[in-house]
Amino acid sequence: MSALSAWNGLRQRCNNPKARQWKDYGGRGIAVRFASFNEFLSEVGERPPGMTIDRIDNNGDYAPGNVRWATRAEQQRNRRNAVFVEIEGDRYRVLDLVKQSGLKHDTIVDRANRGLSLAEVMSLKRFYNLSGFTLGGAASGAKQQQRTHCSKGHEFTPENTRITPQGWRNCRTCHRMKMRALNLKKQ
Repeated sequence: MSALSAWNGLRQRCNNPKARQWKDYGGRGIAVRFASFNEFLSEVGERPPGMTIDRIDNNGDYAPGNVRWATRAEQQRNRRNAVFVEIEGDRYRVLDLVKQSGLKHDTIVDRANRGLSLAEVMSLKRFYNLSGFTLGGAASGAKQQQRTHCSKGHEFTPENTRITPQGWRNCRTCHRMKMRALNLKKQ
C-alpha cells in the first residue's frame, strides 16, 4: 500500500456511505481535514514498509497532527474500545498493565479507581476493600436475628431453625429441599 492508496482508502471510509467501513468512520463523524493529497503526503511522508495509516486520537479526524504511520500492534493498542486508567496523573492502557503484572483486567481497573499507586496496582499482594463492613459483624448478625422468616417465607421456629457451624440461622425446610434436590441429581 502506498501513501496514495492510504489516502484513497481513508477518504472512502469517511466520505462514502456505501463503503464497507463507513459506519465506523464517516458514520460516526470522522472527517478528512486535509485539503489535498499533497498536504496529506507532506504531513506523513511515504509509507514505511509494514505500516498503515493511523489516527493518534482514535476519536479525532484525519487531520494535521493526528495522523501517523503505525504498525499493526500499535493500531491494536489504539482502538476505541481500549480501556485506560489514570494512576498518579498518568494514563495507562489496562491491557498493557495486565500483560506486565499477570493480574486480571478487573483487578487493575478496581485498584486504579480506588486511587492506589502504580506499585500497589501492579502488586500481586491482595488489597481488601473493607468499607461497609462493621468490626466483628455485629450489625449483620443483629439484622439476621431480627428476621422472622427465611427468604422463601418459612417461619423461623425452634423446630424449623438450623444453626450452622459458623453460627448462622438457616431454615430446616429449605435445607431439606436443597438436600433432596442434590440427592436426586446424584442418582
